[in-house]
Amino acid sequence: MIGIDIVQISRVRLETSFIKYILTSDEEEELSFRSTDSSKKEYIAGRFAVKEAIFKATQDQTYLNYCCLNGKNGKPYIKNHPEIDVSIAHDGGIATAIVQII
Repeated sequence: MIGIDIVQISRVRLETSFIKYILTSDEEEELSFRSTDSSKKEYIAGRFAVKEAIFKATQDQTYLNYCCLNGKNGKPYIKNHPEIDVSIAHDGGIATAIVQII
C-alpha cells in the first residue's frame, strides 16, 4: 500500500501546543537541533505529511503516534516499523511525503 501527502509549510505554527499535537517526544528532540524557524517549520511540515501519508496507506487512527526520525545518513525512517518505507521532499514552500508499506 502507498500513501502520499503534501503540507504547505507556511501553515505550520511554532506554538508548543501545535508541535506537541504533531510530533512525538523523539521527533521533538530532533526538532531541537534545527536552528532557524524556517528549518523547524520545514521539519514539522515533513513529519505531518508523513503521518498523513501513513494514515492514507493504513487507515490507522493512531497515525499521529508514528515516529519519523532521520538515520545517521539523513534518510528518514519510521521508528519500530521496518515495514514502512518513507521519503520526504521540500520545495517551493511545500513538504511532500510518500510512504510504502512493504
